[in-house]
Amino acid sequence: MKFCFWGDISGALKGKTKGGAELQIALLAKALALNGHEVVIVDPYSKESFVTAEGIKLVNIPDWNKGIRGLRFFTNRVSALRKKLEEQKADYYYVRIKSYLHLIAYRACRKVNGKFIIALASHFDTLGIWEKFKNDRKAKFPLWELLSNGIPNYFAYKYLFKKADFIVLQHSGQNVRHQGFKKKNKIFVFPNIIEYKCIPKGKENPANYFVFVGSLTVLKGSINLFKLLGILDESCHIVVVGQPGDKRSKRIVEALCGKTNISFTGRVDHLQALKFISESKALINTSNFEGFPNIFLEAWASGIPVISLNVNPDNIINKNNLGVYCDGDILMMKHCIQTWNTGKFSKENMISYIKKFHDFSTAGERFLENLNAEA
Repeated sequence: MKFCFWGDISGALKGKTKGGAELQIALLAKALALNGHEVVIVDPYSKESFVTAEGIKLVNIPDWNKGIRGLRFFTNRVSALRKKLEEQKADYYYVRIKSYLHLIAYRACRKVNGKFIIALASHFDTLGIWEKFKNDRKAKFPLWELLSNGIPNYFAYKYLFKKADFIVLQHSGQNVRHQGFKKKNKIFVFPNIIEYKCIPKGKENPANYFVFVGSLTVLKGSINLFKLLGILDESCHIVVVGQPGDKRSKRIVEALCGKTNISFTGRVDHLQALKFISESKALINTSNFEGFPNIFLEAWASGIPVISLNVNPDNIINKNNLGVYCDGDILMMKHCIQTWNTGKFSKENMISYIKKFHDFSTAGERFLENLNAEA
């Protein structure tokens, strides 16, 4: 089988992950290549084309930035991307990160009689158009950004959900039936994957801090984090790894910088972020929307529990004793941190859970089994 992915993935292939969705695409591509399948990634943002050790062929688009800014999208980019995608003549075309440019991948897929796969990257993807708009406005995204990027993405995704051959969910709790699927559409669950052998293991005696890791945005819960840190006892030390991604979150960081029990590291590389997690008491998460956070998997692979405010994919935290789910209660989260007892959670249990459900080494086989079962 031949699989074609597209997007800004070259960094994730080289260990410089841009985001969770990019990392998952890179990992699945590696798993399929190691499983003996032909894998191509079209990355218009890469400066070079190359082949990875696993055999993934990454193809760039040298003239992607050619032309007048603003006009080159129409004069150059659309045709160049479509041509590169059509040239691959893949059996399957897979998209994940929300972008109206997926419409080009869809048309290329249909042109070569391939099968189109769309994978959810977040619970946000399951929302209706109006709900997405309200959440983006709450985050105070510039109106021009919403008009030129956000709203086109909403409508493109709704169209692609109807037209896709396969829909891939991160967990069974994600409901996308209301998006207008036809009976021919196939939906299956394929949990996020992780190379747990590459993750540093947590210490028996963790350092005296809890850690928040990720982009600081309203969607990712920066307002919730602000409320939590505002009421948390100053004896509890919090390390915040990441940088603000919107204007409101920048003001939140500025307001919190004076607190002696909070340390802001800014953005760090992936290995350094993993080190912060592995040495912590627990990972805290205040996001409003997540699909199946990679950061949760990285914590559990280290044997580090998670304290989550709103995110609990398919109730796995409770079912598998992987930490504490606070069910949206900020006061419960505060109490949990202030009375934390690391001994309640087994490192071996968390690592065993990762091996059973999210192991990279068997990911290629599991993905193909799902495709063949739904074909």
